[in-house]
Amino acid sequence: MIDTDEYKNILLSLREEYEHKIGAISADVHHKNEPVEKDFAEQATQRENDDVLNALKEDAKQVIAQINSALHRIETDEYGICTECGNEISEERLKIVPYAALCIECAEKSD
Repeated sequence: MIDTDEYKNILLSLREEYEHKIGAISADVHHKNEPVEKDFAEQATQRENDDVLNALKEDAKQVIAQINSALHRIETDEYGICTECGNEISEERLKIVPYAALCIECAEKSD
């Protein structure tokens, strides 16, 4: 049986880590630690970097949403159960992706 308390702690720690990443990315994108370059070529490079950072920030937000969903599944005693087929998600998978909502078979089908 899955120790949901252990996974809850892992998920809360992971969420905190991703929230910290989002804060750091936001500070970089808004140039809080450095001014915007005056040179046009450097500004273009900064904008490209900002685009990459914004993509990373969106990815982090999606992971946080998945973590929050997993935490909700813990609270409703549905954690470790595939949301697609209803089968148990292997503990090996949960160790790698603790916020997984799908068993490996359903995850492979959805790719």
